[in-house]
Amino acid sequence: MPRRRRFSPTPSARHPLSALLVLAVFARQSDPALADTSTAQGPAVPIQTRPEEQAGRPARLETIVVTARKTREALQNVPESITVVRPAAIEALRLEPVEAIARNAPNTLWTNWGSAASFLSIRGVSSLGTPLNNNDGTVSFNIDGVPGSMLSLNNPLLDVKQAEVLRGPQGTLWGANSLGGTINVTTNQPDGTRDIHVTAEGGSNGYGMGEAVAGGRIVPGELDGRLAIRFSGYGGDVASLHTPQLNARNIQAFRGGFRFIARDGTTATLTANYSHDGDDAPFFLLRSARNFPISGSLTKPNAEIQQGGATLTVQHRSDRFNLTSLTAFQHNVSNVYVDRTDQIVDEKLGLPSFLITSSPGFTDDTENIYSQELRLNSLEGAPLRWVLGTSAIYTDADRDFSSAANVVPMTAISHLRTLNYGLFGDTTVNLSERWAISLGGRFSYDKIWATDSNSAHLASLAGRSTTDQPYPTGRVALAYKWSSDVTSYVSAARGHSSRIYPLYAMPVNGALSSPYPAGTGWTYEAGTKMNLLSGRADMEVSAFYNSIHDGVLTYLNPSTVQFMTSYQNYHTEGFEAQGRVMLVTDLILDGGVGYTRATLGRGSSGASFKGNDVPNVPDWTANIGLHYTAQATRLGLSGTIPVGITYQYVGARTADVENSFGLHPYGLVNVNIGWQNRGGDLKIYAFARNLLDTRYEVYGASLDNQATVMVGTGRIAGGGISKSF
Repeated sequence: MPRRRRFSPTPSARHPLSALLVLAVFARQSDPALADTSTAQGPAVPIQTRPEEQAGRPARLETIVVTARKTREALQNVPESITVVRPAAIEALRLEPVEAIARNAPNTLWTNWGSAASFLSIRGVSSLGTPLNNNDGTVSFNIDGVPGSMLSLNNPLLDVKQAEVLRGPQGTLWGANSLGGTINVTTNQPDGTRDIHVTAEGGSNGYGMGEAVAGGRIVPGELDGRLAIRFSGYGGDVASLHTPQLNARNIQAFRGGFRFIARDGTTATLTANYSHDGDDAPFFLLRSARNFPISGSLTKPNAEIQQGGATLTVQHRSDRFNLTSLTAFQHNVSNVYVDRTDQIVDEKLGLPSFLITSSPGFTDDTENIYSQELRLNSLEGAPLRWVLGTSAIYTDADRDFSSAANVVPMTAISHLRTLNYGLFGDTTVNLSERWAISLGGRFSYDKIWATDSNSAHLASLAGRSTTDQPYPTGRVALAYKWSSDVTSYVSAARGHSSRIYPLYAMPVNGALSSPYPAGTGWTYEAGTKMNLLSGRADMEVSAFYNSIHDGVLTYLNPSTVQFMTSYQNYHTEGFEAQGRVMLVTDLILDGGVGYTRATLGRGSSGASFKGNDVPNVPDWTANIGLHYTAQATRLGLSGTIPVGITYQYVGARTADVENSFGLHPYGLVNVNIGWQNRGGDLKIYAFARNLLDTRYEVYGASLDNQATVMVGTGRIAGGGISKSF
């Protein structure tokens, strides 16, 4: 049996409610008139708020502000394709917030291979098949600028301010494994803003959620604080022959921190977070099963994912530049049990009943991530934008894996350590009133240590290996401003992902295989960004071409019925179009559409898969939303009635590199309607998420020509109430 690891939360993690009450006492003493909504980088700007008539001016959309280039600037001025996802869109799928981000960003896909095994693709650049370890990603994922691993994709994302989806190689400023792009989630910081509210939701299939937030000034001018907690659960929606209903969830999370303000304006923000996510999603489901989705797992699967960490951000503003230091520690633990025997699948494969016996498997991961970034930035709004910095990330990860299917009963133990250093810089130079050039580059150095052993102490199945590699990445963009409202650009970027040691591989005769080569690529992009209708609409369109070399490829060898790994070249091409428009005051339409064509080329296995589609890449993705705020006086009430409806589409895509079968396209509809009082401190609402109860497929694999899939969450209908104080 594997060594079962357990996460030991800090005292504040065990008692988040008591901490919340203490902070609430201080926050209630805050004077709303004194609330400070600024940060060390400038005043806070909302992503998108309901426009209103002010001082006789016509209503306009709020300016979208991003930090894609490590400084605050208007999205209109950044020469690359970016989608900003609002908190309301993320909260519409609280059980899978990273999936919600992907659904709202064209040409972005979240693929769920099972508990603690989800991954992302942007513009078709992705793990080919399945990831081989928790660093085998092509889309980096950051929370408040802190880089995580693939385990971070299970974070419940509490108290989010906005999420930025950056397309194309982002290694220049965002570091390793950003070959396809990056996602940076920004949370609400303890910035002195007075915010005390509680929210509760209930719905179908045992869904429930409770959330509380308290923030404000504790010692005016010296100390601010903020804390958020959430508890949520779901009863499951997948029938099962031998166990209770599956696909249930049980999530607890908190995030909190303090901001210390020195007399010279220097700030030090210390935040901490903890989350626990338990689920019992089945390992796979037979697509052709009667009463699909239904599981034939002989025993109940179980996954426990716990994450915790702390971040210290120090910011100092001088007359010439901003200095930022970002120091972080993350601790991730994943304990997964699945039964690899499914009666429905095995009977379909023709196995006799006496051979259908339980085959339990355990995968336990423990991961510590230490990171440091130090950078200098130009002041916000300076005529010359620039950033210079250095970063270091060290990861220490262990995996214990055991399966009843092993020939020799034992636990395989893998220990993987990675070290990455980087020096980076980026600037924008105005060549004239209309022309501007942006240049950026990073020099990185990777070192990786891999050690494999086993509980049976078999020397032939133990070994170690080390690899290191220096490499450059960079980006250049040329922008032309047709007017103050229209800008076009062209760009080229070089991307890189780290070498990969597969965590499930076993040494042969005491020798651990060499790592798979680093994936590299060039991306070429052209786009235009527009503000239209006197600020009542904005739109951006972009086209791209990616050429990727040595993407790591996992596939099922039909002759041996074993999973194999090689590396493969591939290319992708396509476009995105996205925007929003204020049709009338209080009525906003927003959305986007993306097209990607992704094709495999030659690889280490020769031309076996050349011309096949890249797996898990839909040709088309789209989303559209309509948001209306009606005056409740029309119904004889005070206050307002917010109404929203969204539609999200993901097209057909092949399930594997063999193109053995395709995953079905799907469209999801979310609706909500509520009432908010005139003061804005009370809201009561009803919602239906996945209104049509679409059992959409999020991953697929072929077992002896039988299609097996994993499915997303079905319809959740219910209501909620939110109260501010």
